[in-house]
Amino acid sequence: MTTKSYSLIVIGAGPAGYSAAIRAKQSGAQSVLLVEKERAGGTCLNRGCVPTKFLWEAVTLAKKIKNAQNYGIKTQASSIDFSELQSKRSKLIDMNGKGLGALLKSYAIELVEGSAKFVSANSIEITAVSGVTTASAEKILIATGSLPKSIPGIEIDHNKFIDSTDILNLTEVPKTLLVIGGGAIGVEFSGIFSELGCEVTLVEKENQLLPLEDPELAEEVKKSLQKQGVAVFTGVGTLDEHIAKAQKVLVATGRKPNIETLNLESAGIKYSKKGIDTDSHFETSAKGVYAAGDVAGYGLYAYTAQAEGIIAASNAMGNKITSELPPIPRVVFSTPPAASVGAGENHRPAGNIVVGRFPFSANSMAAIEASRAGWVKIVANKENGRILAGSIFGADAHNLITIIALAIKQKATLADMSREMFFHPSLAEAVHGACEDALGKCVDLPGKKQV
Repeated sequence: MTTKSYSLIVIGAGPAGYSAAIRAKQSGAQSVLLVEKERAGGTCLNRGCVPTKFLWEAVTLAKKIKNAQNYGIKTQASSIDFSELQSKRSKLIDMNGKGLGALLKSYAIELVEGSAKFVSANSIEITAVSGVTTASAEKILIATGSLPKSIPGIEIDHNKFIDSTDILNLTEVPKTLLVIGGGAIGVEFSGIFSELGCEVTLVEKENQLLPLEDPELAEEVKKSLQKQGVAVFTGVGTLDEHIAKAQKVLVATGRKPNIETLNLESAGIKYSKKGIDTDSHFETSAKGVYAAGDVAGYGLYAYTAQAEGIIAASNAMGNKITSELPPIPRVVFSTPPAASVGAGENHRPAGNIVVGRFPFSANSMAAIEASRAGWVKIVANKENGRILAGSIFGADAHNLITIIALAIKQKATLADMSREMFFHPSLAEAVHGACEDALGKCVDLPGKKQV
């Protein structure tokens, strides 16, 4: 069997993998092999971010159409054709997939469909439909992502008990759906399928939804789900009663690193349940082998995976960039969406911080768009005014949170943000208003009573 040699082999063509392959070529790699078991784009494009946000956009748009009369627009009653919606979703994924394929081709990256496993630290075996081949490289990067994980006592049979991939492939909306897990995935699917006419129950074992988030933000998300008709239960121990009533049970209890078929031992690569061990440059215990994205067990977001893949590829090409990433925004596509960045006020010593809030009910653009629910909250250092964290519940939170993340990265202060000019009318003005409120000088909020 002939073994073909490359400058770099990347295993996995998700956000970390395809970005790493492109950055390697941009950095001078002569030849790059990208191996993907299924479809280029990974979970994000095919089974995660893109398809779920397409469904979210559909139900959000349907709600806007129902409210069109508020603008003097007369419409007939509208409903969502789920079969047609799924067809449109598939076409979107196909279109994006073709675009990604063209992008990779423009860099002369060799894309091979097959399953890869290590033979040694610098060689792999690829099993494809056409047969088994081997390839070697000076450097190898692992970017195989993650898989849905279940919980003890429940076996995902892809029939009644389904995972986040299965639910995207449903051909009809179930009458009743139990969602186990109150993290971002569980919250998003609960809201989407409730809007599609399904009777949804969401259960979480911790005492709040989104257990790692600001309790105030989590409570707002819970209220919005309940307003949509979702039955929300927290602090749940026993599931039997809920399971018995559900036509479908979605297990949305997190993800695990996709490492089982890689044969990491053959390459001397250390790993744990959290993922593959790496140093500050994303290099594994095997010299010349790198790992990035979900498989390395860091942020488990598509955008952090992409950033890690780019850093890892740069290092594989001879650089020494550390793995320190900027403040990472976190978003949940509830209705309206919720977003945060940094450690909020509940994770800060009392007396060391100042908090500013601005409600969308006082924002002109929110009134224009009929999206007055929600608020922006800013957390800053009390002594120097440096912005430490922020959270947003409301329209366009997924875009607005980047403003706060950038402010944190640039070590901006409340005074810095207060001096900035935000276009009027815009939802972004709410970020400015929250910073001014933290300074006690917001001209768009009522005066506070003096004690």
